[in-house]
This record gives sequence, C-alpha cells and structure tokens, in this order.
Amino acid sequence: MAGGLLSALESHGIAKMHGRPKDFTFQHRLGHDFESLIWVITYAMMVRRRNILAATDSRVNETYKGLLDDFWGAHSYSKLMGCHMNLMGSGAMRDRTIVEEWLFSDPLEAEFFRAAMRLVLPQIFEGQLITYEKMQALFQTYIQKAEQATVSALAPA
Repeated sequence: MAGGLLSALESHGIAKMHGRPKDFTFQHRLGHDFESLIWVITYAMMVRRRNILAATDSRVNETYKGLLDDFWGAHSYSKLMGCHMNLMGSGAMRDRTIVEEWLFSDPLEAEFFRAAMRLVLPQIFEGQLITYEKMQALFQTYIQKAEQATVSALAPA
C-alpha cells in the first residue's frame, strides 16, 4: 500500500477515534499504484529469499521468517508505514547494510531494491509521484541486467 494512502487512512482513523470524523479526501494517483507495485515486488523477493533459506539453511530461515513478520505482519496502518520507513531507510543507505547482508543475497535483487526505494522516497517525502516513464526505466534496466547475467552464467568459461 502506498505511503500517502497509509498516512491518509491513519489520519482518518485517528480523527474518527477522537469523534471528529471528516471526509476521506485522499487523491489517488497512478504513482500510488506504482509504489504499491514496488512494495508487492519487494515482498515477493523477500518471500523468495525465505523459500531458498527454507531449503538450504533452516536456522537462518527461522530468523529470516521473524524479519519477514516484523516487516509485513503489521496490523495497523501506522505499523505498516513504520515498516515501509525502515525498508526505505535501508535501501537509501550507501554502505553495505542489511540490504545486501540479509534482505537480498542476490546482488541484482539488492540493486533493484535500492533503485526502487530511490523512486519511493521522493514520492513519500517530496510529493514527486512515480511516473510511468520512471517505472518503465526501472524495469527495462533490471530486465536487461538480468538477461546479461543469464547470458554470462550460460557462457562457457
């Protein structure tokens, strides 16, 4: 779910809880759908990592399952927004961080995640909506990189 929508839902809920309900005026834009798609892809990549760990390292898998639950087992809009903020912060850091060391062991997935977070951050903090052109460029870049990696892996040594 896009950060702007999470924030609007949380504000609406708080106003309602305090007896000051107001009309829900969130202006849904295409950029919010693009952000939601990025979060779905991030979740799918993390589940893929968990599935790999389940088959290869049960001890680390249990720890990773806990991490998945921490990030995605949210039962409130504010908790989910906090989880998104933590993921965005991890993706925005320049150093090798939890992204490469823990979240995405595949370097291409880690790189994609960082690039995706660079699209999400300005949308949430500066109101610069993610455009179709930005999403197209993101996917074209990483589809080409994945194809190159596949060709390199298949080429005889």
